[in-house]
Amino acid sequence: MSNRYLKIIAPALTLGAILGVWQVVVSLFRIPVYVLPPPSSIVIQGVDDWALLSGNVSITLLESAAGFVAGSIVGFFLGVVMAEFDLFARCILPFVVGSNAVPVIAIAPLVVLWLGTGIASKIALAAFLCFFPLCINTFKGLQASDKQYRLLFSLYGATKREYLFQAKLPAAEAYIFAGLKLNAVFSVIGAIVAEFIGANGGLGFAMVQASYNLQVPRLWVNIIMSVCMGLAFYGLVWLFERIILKRFHYSGVRD
Repeated sequence: MSNRYLKIIAPALTLGAILGVWQVVVSLFRIPVYVLPPPSSIVIQGVDDWALLSGNVSITLLESAAGFVAGSIVGFFLGVVMAEFDLFARCILPFVVGSNAVPVIAIAPLVVLWLGTGIASKIALAAFLCFFPLCINTFKGLQASDKQYRLLFSLYGATKREYLFQAKLPAAEAYIFAGLKLNAVFSVIGAIVAEFIGANGGLGFAMVQASYNLQVPRLWVNIIMSVCMGLAFYGLVWLFERIILKRFHYSGVRD
């Protein structure tokens, strides 16, 4: 069996084993549904709630995607500017690092207070979480460029802009895509946390409603859907990475 198929089959078998043990343990020890529902009841609840669930998924999906794009754009360009201008990096880097230390659950009420309970606050919080990983990864990736290439480009009279686009950015692609993969998950987290504070729909809103009403299977359904959304975003970035890196024949591409 090739490694490619093994990477698909192994997680699927692991998931099946976990669900099987989960179902058996809950049934064997008669664990109440409000403590830990069996996978079968979660599936049934998901089927019953499909119409409502699909609407909440679409709301969170839109918020996460918009936050991912906005945060990634800001983070990428700030990372490039920091790498190109050392004085600017010295001035702004402590604040960039400090922003990552702010607990998202603490800043979420402020964002909702400033922007309201509409979609803007969810996009802003998702973008806030997506900003740091790509900014730092872009900055470090551009700094890691080989000095020999810099000398070679200077010998041929290349401008700083040509060196950036033809040498530094291609060499930093692995760093950049690593940041984008993190953003794929953080964007979902940001949108859902903002929905906890104030929303009229979305997976976070549904989780809060389910927890207040002790509807534990429904809570698990929404948790699982948020996990699936994060995995789907990650998979799209991974697929785009392979397409881009293979097209440019970059050595970092792996099967």
